[in-house]
Amino acid sequence: MAAPRILRSILDSATHTAIIVTDFEGKIILFNQGAVNLFGYSAEEAKDRYLPELTFSEDDRKTHLFENIAERVRTKGCAEERLHRCHKDGHIFPAFSTITCLKDSEGNPEGIVEITQDMPNISRLEKELKSSKDFMENILESSIDAIVTTDTKGYITYANRALKELLGLRGHQIIGKHICNYYKDGIDQARRIMDKLKQFGRIRNYEFDMQIGERIIPIRTSDTLLYDDYGEIVGTMGVFQDISARKKLSEKLSATQAELIQAVKMRALGDLVAGVAHEINNPLMASDTFLHLLEGEVDDRQGLEKRIGLIKECNKRIQNIVLKLKEFSRQSEFEFTAMDLNDAVLSVMAITRQQLLNQTIETELRLGENLPRVFGDKNQIEQVLLNLISNARDAMKESSKKALTIKTDLNQRGQQVELRVSDTGIGMTTEDIEQIFNPFFTTKDSDKGIGLGLSISYRIVEAHQGKIKVKSQPNKGTTFIVSLPVYLAGGARDRTNQSQGGNNVS
Repeated sequence: MAAPRILRSILDSATHTAIIVTDFEGKIILFNQGAVNLFGYSAEEAKDRYLPELTFSEDDRKTHLFENIAERVRTKGCAEERLHRCHKDGHIFPAFSTITCLKDSEGNPEGIVEITQDMPNISRLEKELKSSKDFMENILESSIDAIVTTDTKGYITYANRALKELLGLRGHQIIGKHICNYYKDGIDQARRIMDKLKQFGRIRNYEFDMQIGERIIPIRTSDTLLYDDYGEIVGTMGVFQDISARKKLSEKLSATQAELIQAVKMRALGDLVAGVAHEINNPLMASDTFLHLLEGEVDDRQGLEKRIGLIKECNKRIQNIVLKLKEFSRQSEFEFTAMDLNDAVLSVMAITRQQLLNQTIETELRLGENLPRVFGDKNQIEQVLLNLISNARDAMKESSKKALTIKTDLNQRGQQVELRVSDTGIGMTTEDIEQIFNPFFTTKDSDKGIGLGLSISYRIVEAHQGKIKVKSQPNKGTTFIVSLPVYLAGGARDRTNQSQGGNNVS
């Protein structure tokens, strides 16, 4: 197989590309100038030598790599290989080879042509790429936020360690699954997120719920579309933050803020109420004096005595209002002792039971056994319970089924004793619940109450360092929950001083 002179000239002009022709056993027939430059052997040194002996590493010779490549070229016509080749001076370098079958004029295989280029830059780039890839993966795996990527159809292509921990699953259990499997609202949620991404390209601080088994996890996510080199969308990436703790803290903060606002409102209104009570009381006393004088002067004038009686009834109502205002603005000093909440309940029921029976109200007591004592004023706690029972009775006036349930128990943490008063009355709206402890707010007719009972109850419970809450829905009844701290021996004096000091409104 002699190569024409012009072909030889063309081959030798390729000084940076090795072009080698061998038979199928590897015996070198042609070794161009590029091969000389790449492998270090002259054309004369290489001629009639075997290519594997000159340019293949010892390990590749032992595995008969050249023979395997030659056989593939014979059967398939070509092969592309990335190999580590050997220079004459012994150093090993990476190279890329395209190997094709050389055929005679009749199309029969008679040898192979190898075109090889040194690829130090490619190797260096590959190492740098691998290093960068490892670095980026290390960053993603170290993130405390869950990171996930999907293809354009929503199937997960990557999940970092934080996402695996969040889901409680391993990588092979997540990769390939559709992301909607972990959304509470399923495919609808996935579509909403994708629609936003297609519209804006990215979204920030979007909140939704994930569901893993029975667990519901509130998530805040920032997502973006992923593009290829041609600007085509190839998928999405999402960064998920579990905001369960943040939500609980926010709810607790909101509740504390509401309680603080309520407490401030109570104290501010206390001053106003004290002044109003004082202003009403002065003319009321004068009115009673004049009425007393008039009674002594009544003769036979028709109707005068009846009118005086009506004025007296009005004065009594004003006196009742003044009394409640005074209770609201300045409660009597508390006498704190270690008390049994069940005893307070039984004392109140002894007073109200017959009245409740007369109004066909069924009463059920569920008093917890062996409850720890609470530190409080028994009379004041009885006043709270009387107010709650009175409200329940009025709420059930039009109900077909009238049932009052009073329950005491220790809360889950064992730090407070709870009193629950539940009725089957008309219930309250959300708007009513928000205002129920405000002074003068009432849903009753004007002749049934002035809206201070629950405000006073709130102040009493607050003075005991407890809490009072309400749960209600229209036409489904109402439950008031009073929580009082468990009595701690040795702390009575300090708590008495704190409670009395906190309610000394002037």
